Amino acid sequence: MTASPDDEAPRWLEPWSLDEGADRARALFGEHFGGEPDAIVSAPGRLTIVGDHTDYSEGLTLATVTAARTFVAVRRREDQALRVVTAQGDAVRGPGARWEGALDALAPGDDGWPSRVAGVIWALEERGYPVTGLDLAIDSCLPPSAGLGSSAALTASVAHACEAAWGLALDTEAGAIELAEACWEAENSYVGFPCGRLDTHTVLRCQDGEAVLLDFAEVPPALTHYPLYFPDYGLRLLLVDTGARDPGWREAYARRSRDASLAAATLGVSSLRALADEPGALARVRDIADPTVHRRARHIVTEDQRVRETVAELAGLGPAHDRFTEIGALMLTSHRSLRSDFGASTPELDIAVEAAMEAGALGARLAGAGFGGCAVALVRATQLDQVARAVDAVFDTYAVPRPRYLLV
Repeated sequence: MTASPDDEAPRWLEPWSLDEGADRARALFGEHFGGEPDAIVSAPGRLTIVGDHTDYSEGLTLATVTAARTFVAVRRREDQALRVVTAQGDAVRGPGARWEGALDALAPGDDGWPSRVAGVIWALEERGYPVTGLDLAIDSCLPPSAGLGSSAALTASVAHACEAAWGLALDTEAGAIELAEACWEAENSYVGFPCGRLDTHTVLRCQDGEAVLLDFAEVPPALTHYPLYFPDYGLRLLLVDTGARDPGWREAYARRSRDASLAAATLGVSSLRALADEPGALARVRDIADPTVHRRARHIVTEDQRVRETVAELAGLGPAHDRFTEIGALMLTSHRSLRSDFGASTPELDIAVEAAMEAGALGARLAGAGFGGCAVALVRATQLDQVARAVDAVFDTYAVPRPRYLLV
């Protein structure tokens, strides 16, 4: 693999510091609402290491959080008014930069980004919390539509803002679970998007520098913390944002969820996780006559096993090089399953994964639900620029826009 054909450096995305993000949210707040906010809060994005499209089948996922975050400045009002502004109004689906509503007029539906904000407030009110009007200013360095849980970062940061403005005292592990469930209800019941619990529970319950194993057989999901010590061994997770997203990805995601439910019903099990825990699970999957549903089930059953194996390597005591090489191999196998069995990859994602592997990455896969967005590669820190330049060169060969890069 050769370097890029010119001297243009790879495009790196630099996450804001907590102070910079707070300053941006505060400035946006002052510009639109005047005065000072009561509080400034934030929430990170979500990165799946292994285990995608398993959460809605009661499966397993190993995930972590990004350094890039969404920031919200908030001030409590004593009336029913909701006033919200976002600096990303031109980049995300919705009515633009500003939206105004009222607590007594909230109605479920998907109107883009304002529905995520309103949905969180609606969900907290449904849970019995005393609510008042709010002024909210939102800014983010998390790339939208990249497969990094930007919607969850939005709802989670709004949930934190509500907690701060209303004095809800939910700054405990139990409180984080409560907020994560409220954010999931906002997405599922208010917005009407049939997602699993992966994103909200990761961004609200995972800390910087760790990975979490989420077990969705329980509600709320059981969570186990693991140190994510890749940097200690000279490794980093390199995010490759292709900047391309299938415009029909929401419908494609919903179809995959329905296929998983159909597979479980066909086999007479409560979920594909229940099947995955049985001996001979793959043999039973082969009994599914519909070839598409068969492939979807095969991915979910094998992905649960890949999560188990990745966690075992992450927590293992063997030679670090061997364990990380195996984790990389599991990531690549996961990508191939998501591409072939789940139909969730895109040409840009495949190019990014294959180019990173050829340039020396230990492993690579699409990040998140797929259908565009980011790929993630496990890369030696000394080779980050080399891998990024090699990926750029291949994108040039295919005459598609070069990606942007972000480190975890």
